[in-house]
Amino acid sequence: MPSFRTTGTFSILCLLSFGCTRIPQTNDNGVSSIVNSRIAKEAYWNQGCYEDERIANAIQVLIQQELTADVAVQIALLNNPKIQEIFEEIGIAQADLVEAGLFSNPAFDIVFRYPPKKELKTNIEYSLTSSLIDLFLIPLRVKVAKAELEQITLRVTNEILDLAFEVEQTFYELQAAQQDIKYIQSIVELTSIHSQLTSRQRSVGNVNKLEFQQIQSRYLEAKLEVARIQNDIIRLREKLNRLLGFCGDIHWKVSDSLPEIDYQGLPIDCLESVAFSERLDLQSARFDVLRLSRMLGIKQWWVYTQGRLGIGGERDPDGTNLIGPAFSGEIPIFNYGQADRMRIHAELRQAKDHLAALEIQILSEVREAHKLLMNNLGIINDYRAHIIPLQSEILESSEELYNVMGLGIDRLLENKRQEFQAYSNYIMSLRNYWMARVQLDRALGGKLYLVLSQIGCEMNSYECTYEGVSE
Repeated sequence: MPSFRTTGTFSILCLLSFGCTRIPQTNDNGVSSIVNSRIAKEAYWNQGCYEDERIANAIQVLIQQELTADVAVQIALLNNPKIQEIFEEIGIAQADLVEAGLFSNPAFDIVFRYPPKKELKTNIEYSLTSSLIDLFLIPLRVKVAKAELEQITLRVTNEILDLAFEVEQTFYELQAAQQDIKYIQSIVELTSIHSQLTSRQRSVGNVNKLEFQQIQSRYLEAKLEVARIQNDIIRLREKLNRLLGFCGDIHWKVSDSLPEIDYQGLPIDCLESVAFSERLDLQSARFDVLRLSRMLGIKQWWVYTQGRLGIGGERDPDGTNLIGPAFSGEIPIFNYGQADRMRIHAELRQAKDHLAALEIQILSEVREAHKLLMNNLGIINDYRAHIIPLQSEILESSEELYNVMGLGIDRLLENKRQEFQAYSNYIMSLRNYWMARVQLDRALGGKLYLVLSQIGCEMNSYECTYEGVSE
């Protein structure tokens, strides 16, 4: 099982264990803990406390290291402003929850009527009323707001995880490109030497025109391949720089080698069951259905009476003061919530359809990622067991024949080029594996081994006891 924590990450976790105490903070509603349980990384909501400067210093320490995928993800979660933008959705939802539990402000009305005669007093009518509907409506509003807060919490967490997976995927692409270009540059050097030798042989008539042209073409194509990979490296470095949250040309170095493969296959039913229950966007969609169902209770006809209850009084022109209960409201004849209920019913059906479509999409994503992983594993194993050893044997045999004048320098160089090409293809297979590996993590809603360890799936025995699924 791979380790998801690094020394740099551990220092960040220790640093974050001290909260801001001077300024009261909005609770992140458990987003950080969910993120940590899913990908073993710390997400931090920057709310302008003294801890922020210490986090910034820690990021500078991390950026001086040779970056791994884990370190890159941790830097992005702490430094990318997009994370802070996403977090603020929690603050907005919490404010909506507070507002849902508040009574409407009392209304005060006063009317002055001046008498036509001086000996009469000014007629004053006044009333102080407060919403009667709030007594029944507040509990319903609070239930809706709580469901919305849970939905937004899950959506925010899912967006943070998506950004983390995008960082990881981009990192592996960049890592593979930087590793691949070394082999392609070696191929360019070999084809350049071969081209020069062929040019000399061509000048003395030992090589025909067609063979010379083919070797020249191979050399030019290899040079263009280097340029193409350099374009990819430029694009991927800038993309990763953006994801890390850096606006300038910050110097950071990516580790050279891709990690070792860590997946040998799991029962697809187990993976589908895990994703079906653990995907946060799916849980968010379920809460959206619940929220809309609860909203129907707020849009009943009696809500549109706008009933208010209080006290009212009047001072007559003769000085008599009268006081008594006051009630005001609307008569829901024309608008009794029919349009709002139609709208909510449509939104509810839409939310249920979205939930059904998302379920289909998630199960498909799991199957796709699993099949790609197994296919890439087969390719990698073929390269390791057959193709690369065979290329090494071919080169060794070529060198032996060359030493006894049984093979020309051109064939020796060509066989060496084929060996470099095999290694280049192998790196691309590893890249495809890790792209699919991140895709599977994303499809499950978190790091594979972390998610499975929390719900009781046994990795080695290929057994899954989650929700009664057994293989």
